[in-house]
Amino acid sequence: MEQNAPVLVLVTLQRACARLIRHGADLALKQHSPLHVLHVVINDDEQPEKPTLDAQALDYLYALSGEAGAEMTVLTADVAPTAMAEFASSCGTRQIIMGGGEHAQGIAQTLAQLLPGVQVMITPEEA
Repeated sequence: MEQNAPVLVLVTLQRACARLIRHGADLALKQHSPLHVLHVVINDDEQPEKPTLDAQALDYLYALSGEAGAEMTVLTADVAPTAMAEFASSCGTRQIIMGGGEHAQGIAQTLAQLLPGVQVMITPEEA
């Protein structure tokens, strides 16, 4: 049996991203697809003193990803949507799940333009 294209979940270093991983895991399970979780750290030359990684949040998301049977990747990039698109393309995903933060709509539109045929889903915050 041919393996289905992986589901890709985009996360930030927030504990609230657990819901995105759960959503992705449910979708991947229904489709018998692998699950990938991706976090992109922005290279920030203008604020070098600003910590770029929250180790506790990262550990938490790694643990959740592992529990969901997902592979988690952390990349550094100058332009996050470009790095996300390159990763999605390299792993052959056809579906991307992301949260609804303040820049979500713009990122989703950029990803949709960079990845024709890939479904980009913004998961609204739970009420």
